[in-house]
Amino acid sequence: WKTTNVGSNFSIHLHDQASHGADFFEVYVTKQGFDPKTQALGWSNLEKVATTGSYAPATDITFNVSAPGRSGHHIVYTIWQASHLDQTYFICSDVNFV
Repeated sequence: WKTTNVGSNFSIHLHDQASHGADFFEVYVTKQGFDPKTQALGWSNLEKVATTGSYAPATDITFNVSAPGRSGHHIVYTIWQASHLDQTYFICSDVNFV
């Protein structure tokens, strides 16, 4: 997949064809010094940078995240707790902080 360049303040945009809505999103970013090319990702490598409130059902959801103090290649790990049927989604994104 493609690595996306982001700044320390960036937006997460989700397209949700089924309009699940969300009870919340939690966003984690790898700590500075983690190398996603050579290290396996574990919880100890992640730092929580955002927790949102709920979102009504919609096809597009966007929210802002701040992850200061990072540069270079990182992983953004997002947990999406859907509002119906107790479904949880896990999303990994490759980013390059510039």
